[in-house]
Amino acid sequence: MQSSNPAIGVLTREAGAYNFGGIEAAATLSGTTTKAIILVAVTLLSGYLSMIYSASYIVANQALPSFLMYGSVIAAVIVAMITIFKPTASPVTAPLYAVLEGAALGSLSMAFELKYPGIVVTAVMSTFVVVMVMLVLWKMKLIVPTARFRSVVVGATGAICVLYLLDFVMHLFNMALLPQTGAVSIGISLVVCLIAALSLILDFENIQMAVDQGLPKYFEYFNAFSLLVTICWLYIEILRLLSKRE
Repeated sequence: MQSSNPAIGVLTREAGAYNFGGIEAAATLSGTTTKAIILVAVTLLSGYLSMIYSASYIVANQALPSFLMYGSVIAAVIVAMITIFKPTASPVTAPLYAVLEGAALGSLSMAFELKYPGIVVTAVMSTFVVVMVMLVLWKMKLIVPTARFRSVVVGATGAICVLYLLDFVMHLFNMALLPQTGAVSIGISLVVCLIAALSLILDFENIQMAVDQGLPKYFEYFNAFSLLVTICWLYIEILRLLSKRE
């Protein structure tokens, strides 16, 4: 089972590759759930503090603290790469990633909040609802991640990454590939949100498979990290979609 989330790929490759001392030393779903809640809480707290700092910075300097957002993003990417290539470090790197990602999202969220008051709370609640709905759909087997389902989601995610990269490059030359307003822009955001939500199904399935095959205890943090990556992506896309409602 493959996923668009690179962290899940590590789980799939390394599942069953370990021999360790009994069930008590293995990662569990309950342990992963606890770690996921911790990481999400850390991200929310970091994001909240980042929003407060960003607001005070804006008042004092009449500008967003771009250094906070971009610096946190760069650091988060580096920490994420370390986590993916060295899962044994995940008990340390996963919480650090949550702090950095929260700082970046907090600064970004404040930028949206200033323009669209109330959008952040709506986006956070919407993200929570989507995650819960997708979890229920997966648990009840109402959505089954078949090979075709997997191929479509992974292919769509790759296409989205390419489109976003090309759009970023064109913005450097004062051009735009993707529309920022209008019906087409809203349609694109809806599709991206759908793909991000469906990616959760693949993540849930791959985590279950990894736990069933037996991975060491530290993979509870790694599993939680992989979920956090997708959840943060989903939040950003929902935030962007809500900003186009006017």
